[in-house]
Amino acid sequence: MARERYGRHVRRGPRPVPGWVAPLILLAACLACIGAWYAASRPAPAGPAPVAAAALEREAAPPDPVVRHPGNSPDCPDDDCIAVLVNGDLLFHPNLWEHFAGADTAATDGTAFDFGPLFEPMRRYIDASDIAICEFETPVAERGGPYSGYPVFNIPPEVADAAARVGYRACTMATNHSWDQGAAGISRLAAALEQNGIAHTGAYRTERESTEPLLVESPTGGGTLGLVAGTVSLNAMTPDYDWRVDRLRDFGDPNHESDIRRAVDKANRAREQGADVVAMAMHSLQEYLTDADGWQVAEAHELADTGAFDVIYGAGCHCAQPIEYYNDTWIIYGLGNAVTVDAPAENIVNNQGVTARIQFAGRKGVAGSWRVSRIDWLPTANKRQGAYQWCPLAEDKPDGACWSDDYDAQVRRRIEDVVYSMGADRTVVREWRISDEL
Repeated sequence: MARERYGRHVRRGPRPVPGWVAPLILLAACLACIGAWYAASRPAPAGPAPVAAAALEREAAPPDPVVRHPGNSPDCPDDDCIAVLVNGDLLFHPNLWEHFAGADTAATDGTAFDFGPLFEPMRRYIDASDIAICEFETPVAERGGPYSGYPVFNIPPEVADAAARVGYRACTMATNHSWDQGAAGISRLAAALEQNGIAHTGAYRTERESTEPLLVESPTGGGTLGLVAGTVSLNAMTPDYDWRVDRLRDFGDPNHESDIRRAVDKANRAREQGADVVAMAMHSLQEYLTDADGWQVAEAHELADTGAFDVIYGAGCHCAQPIEYYNDTWIIYGLGNAVTVDAPAENIVNNQGVTARIQFAGRKGVAGSWRVSRIDWLPTANKRQGAYQWCPLAEDKPDGACWSDDYDAQVRRRIEDVVYSMGADRTVVREWRISDEL
């Protein structure tokens, strides 16, 4: 037999097949045929459905239920809602804070003043919302003072303590008084709010901080609010750095366009970081006006035209002003004061305000699904029966008369006329009757 060598391996020629192998192969084939016939002729046993049928059953199964987050909105029309409460300036003069003084106004342990009674009636309205936002008009002093009033404010920091206790979750700080105490005043107010768990935006300690938008999660799971702020004026003061305070300077100012762009950039970054809706807080300067002034209308319209904001609201005028729907954007021009000292008769609107609950509806995380579905407005007074206290002037009178039944009704009707003077749709913009909800 021939052999071929490949290195150390040897290829050998074929070996002859023994004669008994072929009959054995034939026998095995016959047995296989008989087994196949027997298996095919038996009835199929009961058991699991074939894979294809199981897959069809899985596809036909009902989907998981949609998880809804209506929050504290009274009539959420979509999967998710965020009810945001806003009101006007926290405006403290010495003859307001002296009514809430403790035994030692120089105390540094938080007992120098107790503003709880001033804010307490707000609680039921804040509890009927998801996120409550305040407007801090002025900087705060060190605990224990010294304090100062108009024109350069330095108010007791216990205001921040009371704001937190009543339920505010965020505050804006961009006002014409933001720079009254310079960088130190901004730092003190930011620290006082943070110590009380209140988020803030509008005035900053560092440049990096000034570039970040504020995002506030709804505690009821409905979604995330982005908040941007800006003020037209700093009372002719000039900060050490322009980034210290968010600005919305007037037309004709060389910084006007960059201020608008900065606000829009913050709104866009807020959405990139997860905001479902974005609100813009504008702080104006012209005071005690029934109508929105030229800057307010032009600035709000320019901001609305960018499409970056779901709602725009204002403070600073110390007066109630109209609500307008412009270019698919709701604008609340002036909320007046939330709390304040009495003003003389010629500035009587200073003693009045508006608290608004803005209901956003949509689907959490779904861009383009959100809109303002209703705005509840509530006229308010700065006194109740002669004592300084936030007081609702609502038609349903949940706390009784603020000044008197007749005068309350006059003020409520006046504010109602103002609110609707720019054509707001009454099916969306409604007077807040909390007793209907309770």
